Amino acid sequence: MNGELANDLEAGYGIHVKTMEPVDGGWLNRLWRAETDHGELLIKQFSPQRFGPRQLEQIEAALRRQILLQVDGIPCPRVFLSGGRAVRRWGGTSYTVMEFVRGKNLPAGLISLEQMHSLGSLCARMRQAFSKLSATGAKGYPIQEGQVLDALWEQYHTRRCALALDSLPDYRRALLAQGLVLNRLSEAFFRRLPKGIAHEDLTPDNLLFDENGVTAVIDFDRCCYSFTWHDVGRVVLSFALEGEQLNRDKVFAFIEGYTRHLPLAMQDIADALRITWCIEAPWWIQPDYFAMAPCKATRYREEIVWLTEHWFAIDTLLGLETLS
Repeated sequence: MNGELANDLEAGYGIHVKTMEPVDGGWLNRLWRAETDHGELLIKQFSPQRFGPRQLEQIEAALRRQILLQVDGIPCPRVFLSGGRAVRRWGGTSYTVMEFVRGKNLPAGLISLEQMHSLGSLCARMRQAFSKLSATGAKGYPIQEGQVLDALWEQYHTRRCALALDSLPDYRRALLAQGLVLNRLSEAFFRRLPKGIAHEDLTPDNLLFDENGVTAVIDFDRCCYSFTWHDVGRVVLSFALEGEQLNRDKVFAFIEGYTRHLPLAMQDIADALRITWCIEAPWWIQPDYFAMAPCKATRYREEIVWLTEHWFAIDTLLGLETLS
């Protein structure tokens, strides 16, 4: 496969491959790092199990947004085009080629205040860059607030009806607590939140750091029209939740970095955590993620379960009652 792919890189991009080696990650996608006459590149082959023709067109649009953000100064990999397209179709294979960027992933709990400040600055700059792009035709546009709430209730009722007597206790507790949260939500909550193009996958896997701050944001595959506070909430949940506590010093550092470019208040952080729950609870509160052995996915499940359990205490945990 490597030899055939290398030949197609020559044919489709005019890139001569010297060496190729597989890279871990990708969630069913396949990744290679290649030494080429155009420098060090990353080749990402999209999984046919995950991505059909429609999804590949959405990824094409997301990669074109990445190109525009990179031109706008956001630290993300340069994407190469073949025949004017960011996703090359070759037989039954679909793949993209981009610059290989260096840096390290930071697990939750190990990010410094300086790095958190840098991350806040990056998130604001990305939001500014995204706001320049047209939302027309983007996946998720427009958002119908009532449909968002209806979908959450439908998903909850479906899983509640399927709940078996022998369901895992942790799953049962999380699902039933989900119903308590939904009872407090209304369309008004969704209406007042800012909307726009967002990265939608700002997890520790997709952010690279050096000792001073962020060196690159990667993996724009999910980029779409959404609630823009989701990017903020996902970052805060990934990097400021330490065990059972939110590290408020890290939240403050993030806000300080963000407000160098755009307004952001602690109340916005509370809303960002809540919309993150609304978007991600259907992903992670389901039986399979409570039955699996510890892995990357279990961290996300634990974060959303924590949000479920602390939904009514978020303002207190962020010090909003004290601030008011």
